[in-house]
Amino acid sequence: MKLLTTPARRSAAVLAGVLLMSSLTACGGGTQAASTVNKDALTIAVESDSASFGFDPLRVADAQRQFFEGLYENLMTLQADGSVGPGLATAFSYSDDNTVLTLTLKEGVTFTDGSTLDAALVKANLDRRADTALSTYSAIAKGGAQEVTSVTVVSPTKVAIKFAKPQPGFEKNLASTMGMIVGKKASTNTASLATTPDGSGPYTLDTTGTVKGNKYVFTKNEKYTDAAKYPYKKITFTVIQDPQARANALVSGQADVASLTSPTVDFAKSKGVGVSQIGGTVQTMISFDKTGKTAPAFAKEKVRQAIQYAINRQSLVDALHKGDVPAWNALPKDNPGFTEELNTKFAYDPAKAKSLLAEAGYANGFEFTIIAGAQTQTDLQAVQKDLAAVGIKMNVKLAATTDEAFAAVATTPLGYAPMSWDNPVGLMYGAILDGFTNVQKATDAQLTAATGEVAAAKDDAAKKAALTKLNTRLVESGWMIPLYESLTNQGYNTKKVQQVKFAGTNAYPLLSSYAPTN
Repeated sequence: MKLLTTPARRSAAVLAGVLLMSSLTACGGGTQAASTVNKDALTIAVESDSASFGFDPLRVADAQRQFFEGLYENLMTLQADGSVGPGLATAFSYSDDNTVLTLTLKEGVTFTDGSTLDAALVKANLDRRADTALSTYSAIAKGGAQEVTSVTVVSPTKVAIKFAKPQPGFEKNLASTMGMIVGKKASTNTASLATTPDGSGPYTLDTTGTVKGNKYVFTKNEKYTDAAKYPYKKITFTVIQDPQARANALVSGQADVASLTSPTVDFAKSKGVGVSQIGGTVQTMISFDKTGKTAPAFAKEKVRQAIQYAINRQSLVDALHKGDVPAWNALPKDNPGFTEELNTKFAYDPAKAKSLLAEAGYANGFEFTIIAGAQTQTDLQAVQKDLAAVGIKMNVKLAATTDEAFAAVATTPLGYAPMSWDNPVGLMYGAILDGFTNVQKATDAQLTAATGEVAAAKDDAAKKAALTKLNTRLVESGWMIPLYESLTNQGYNTKKVQQVKFAGTNAYPLLSSYAPTN
């Protein structure tokens, strides 16, 4: 039996900056307002609506983890140092061949519907993996790269998960949204999660103060066993999509913590705001369609490569993202798989782009549409000009609704999202190879093989070699079209909130890590 101290690096989410339409306005100016709000309450300004799909944690990715960890508990939990620790499961063990993972469950856990945690409830949750709407479970569904073939109740406090093939280290995945458990009522009637969360987390949803798409109010769940780890009695997530408006909200005191884009960091600092930063997020255009279903040209690898050559990344960063770094690698600079060779191989070359288009049968170019949010529209308009210069007409359409934005993975060939690679295997299996960025079910033998090699790597040298292979193929295939590596910036009101700290290399701080000043 193993205690849960295994180091882990969690994946960040996909499409966090792309998909939300609603925004709030805030006035700026002056120095940071001294907060007169009770320190029992915290307001977090975020760029997107984590509950667009409702309150089912299995319909979202790790980018929404911070929001959902207020409402739900994980089978395993992400620790402050980035390692994996005990959660609803207090211990775990693997069979000798690593095909069965047995979890020992915590006792005395109660959900908002009044049900209690036991092995039968965990089985009921994991047995939802056949539901194709649950993107978080895509990797463990039938045919998935980490397919779960059965879940067995061993005893009321023990559950055994059987895999189609060995999955050593799988417990790390259970510290993300994949490991979140919903109560008995929700597991039986999943439609209820569209409007009502059913968790055992440190907070419950205050429906009277919540306005869907605008703000979500959480109130302390005093029945939560580790309630003392969460110092705030009330947490409000307020959705402010416009980056400058978020910075203004922080400066004016309307928000206590806010996610900041690099161009707004200097402004916030000049007004007395504290800023914590971490790297590792690559802003990336993602080829949703590699089969030509939504735009025939995208079935050609040379077309996707042409787009790589057509984009002037340095110009994009100089004009719009001061402080960030142009990226030709899918993986960030601190990743072992990063290679300078890609920076040279795919450097800006419009002539090469035109040549590849001609070789692919599109000498006269082609036309397609990409869906933008307010936060990504300016970047996409810059890329639009670069592509037009080589004959590709990219129409940039601002999504009219959240549904339209989320549907873009199936209706358009290309998207734009931040990609964090602290868990490459989880991200590849959960989002890229089997997940919701590949609804057309395209395959690439080299990417599949490289991902398997990363998962099986036994030492640093093997891991570096496998990650380099994965990184190179992601770019060469055009599945990923990286633009720039950005810093993740968390601004905070220094008069009210202690310095924000990240959990290891994870780009999203733990909700429990926010604490009031003394």
